Amino acid sequence: MRGTMVLALIPTLAAWLHAAEPDAISNNEQVVSDELKEIQEDPSILKRRIWLDTEWNHFKGGSSEVIPTSAALWSWPVSTNQDWGVRIKVPLELHVAGDTAGDVDKQGLGDIKLAAGTAYRFSESWRAGGGLEMRFPSATRDDLGNDVWRLQELGAVAWDATRWLTINPSAEYNQSVAQESGGAPQHYLEMYFPVSFILPLHWSVTPRYRGKIDFENDNCWTHYARLAVAKQLDDPPIGFSISIEKPFQGGGTKEFQVNFITTYYFHLAEHRTAEAR
Repeated sequence: MRGTMVLALIPTLAAWLHAAEPDAISNNEQVVSDELKEIQEDPSILKRRIWLDTEWNHFKGGSSEVIPTSAALWSWPVSTNQDWGVRIKVPLELHVAGDTAGDVDKQGLGDIKLAAGTAYRFSESWRAGGGLEMRFPSATRDDLGNDVWRLQELGAVAWDATRWLTINPSAEYNQSVAQESGGAPQHYLEMYFPVSFILPLHWSVTPRYRGKIDFENDNCWTHYARLAVAKQLDDPPIGFSISIEKPFQGGGTKEFQVNFITTYYFHLAEHRTAEAR
């Protein structure tokens, strides 16, 4: 019975996906599609934007962390197929005490991150990106930051299998280059395997697997699963994304993480740059 129901739904699903893949795609639709991919953290697309990422982490024992991060990315073309960009992230850390003895509320500035990178388009369906990020020990309290200068190397590739399906794995190699007093060395690798589905009416859904290898902790593996939903507006050029991530084996004390992102894109600046070229 269930198999019959699934087979009956296949034509409906095929027709729905076909609606998201018109015979001809306008320049505006391409812009919106790229923005939906970028808001789902596709490093192979660089667009000028500012955003607020509000992250909520819930831990065993009842404690929580709320981290609103203000961020900006400024990019510019260096050729018809390549862009460069710089990015800054400034987080605030809010810790809400739980049931553990001695746990108290605290708040302050977190560790600021500054990055630079490039994105290159090989063809209509293949892209790549890479960059470097430095994390600074700028937290106003030692227990709100990691007290390390951490360098991150990022590499990513993206394949637009169709206009509605994108596969874009990436990897981030992190290693601290110096520690402040009390800071512990960090050395780990994170690998991301997302699949983005572009849906009608400027929606997208992205399931993602994330794996982390901690070289400072006996090469311990941590596994995460995330589901994100995004919506892009045409006018004004604002995007919204909400996601939930759940750790599995080796996840430690974190029970889940929720992110809500609001992004504003600078279309006018992009149009002027295109006209100048």
